[in-house]
Amino acid sequence: MSITFLSNPIHQPDFFKFDREYLKKQESQNAGQKVFHRDTLEISQLSNNREEIMDRIKHTVVQSTTLFSDTRAEILKGIREEKGKYDYSDIVNACGLSYAKLYSEIEERYENGNEQYYKLDGTPLTKQDEIDWLDKEYENEVTWQKACAKVKAQREFFLGHIPEIPLNEIEEFGNRFQQSKENYMRLYRENKQAGKPFILQNYMFSNR
Repeated sequence: MSITFLSNPIHQPDFFKFDREYLKKQESQNAGQKVFHRDTLEISQLSNNREEIMDRIKHTVVQSTTLFSDTRAEILKGIREEKGKYDYSDIVNACGLSYAKLYSEIEERYENGNEQYYKLDGTPLTKQDEIDWLDKEYENEVTWQKACAKVKAQREFFLGHIPEIPLNEIEEFGNRFQQSKENYMRLYRENKQAGKPFILQNYMFSNR
C-alpha cells in the first residue's frame, strides 16, 4: 500500500495483509493441534476399550453343558488305562470326584473376592450362580446314569436274564451318586484345610 506525501510516494507495509497471513498460520497450527489431540484421545480410548474388552473376556466364564460329562469321561479314561476297564463303583467315584474338582475350581476363582466374573451375555456372574449350575449338571448326570441303568435292565428283562425290571434298585443307584458327591466334597474340604491334593478314591458302591 502507498500514500503521497508532498508529492513523494511513500510505501508502507500492508499490516492487514500480515495480520491475515498470521491468522491463517495460527488457524492452521490450531487445527493441527486439534487433530493431534483428537487422534491422541481416540488412540487412548481405543487402548482403554481394548484393555476393558480383554479383561472382560478373561473374566467370562463359559458354562458348557458338556463340561461335567467331559471331566467324568477323562477320569474314567485314566481308570481304564490303568486297570484295563472300569466298573459300576468307578463310574460313581468318577462322578463324585468330577463334582468336587469343578467345585474347587469355582471356589478358587472367587477366593480373593476382588474380581468380577461374567456370563456370555455380559451380565455379572456370582459364585452361587456357578454352584447352582454345577448342582444342575450333577443332577443331569445322575438322571442320565439312571436312564442308562434302566435301559440295561430292560434289555436284560427282555432277554429273560432277570424276572423283572428292578425299579427300586435303579432308584438306589441314583442315591449312590449323591453319597459319592458328599464323600468327595468332605474329602475336598479336609484336604484343602490340610493343604493336600484330593484324588480319586476307591469308595465301594454295591450294584444291587
